[in-house]
Amino acid sequence: MPVDTAILTPVSLFLGALIGGGASLSAAVYTQRHQDRLQRIAGEIAKREAVYADFVMSASNVLLHAFTHDDVSPTGDEQRLIGLINRMRLFAPSNVVSGAEAVLRAIVEVALRPSIDLRQLAKEALSKSPDPDPLLAFSEICRADLDNVRRSVL
Repeated sequence: MPVDTAILTPVSLFLGALIGGGASLSAAVYTQRHQDRLQRIAGEIAKREAVYADFVMSASNVLLHAFTHDDVSPTGDEQRLIGLINRMRLFAPSNVVSGAEAVLRAIVEVALRPSIDLRQLAKEALSKSPDPDPLLAFSEICRADLDNVRRSVL
């Protein structure tokens, strides 16, 4: 079968352009998908960091109040803690939610004890008393969760 040389050049130009355009399109789609994934992960990290930080700040306030006051009256901070735990249930792994619940239980236990003077609390904190900080364990769990989300980028 003879090949017409007049057609061979335009066909090869067309195929070359088609292959080059296809490769360019494929690279653009891949790049866009990768950027979208990075943006989703960055948004997920920002959301988790915000909820975890809000929980730690509210829990710190409630814990300090529980140490220094005898009254057990719910304030907005306790309600906020419960709301934040429920928000965590929507997206956080079970170990983070369990850690948050453990913090809440520790706060309730402290609230049921007799109050102590702020000075005494500071002395206990400086002497490394056997009572571990419930927020320390929670913070470490949250850090591990955020590191896992960051690693999912790789």
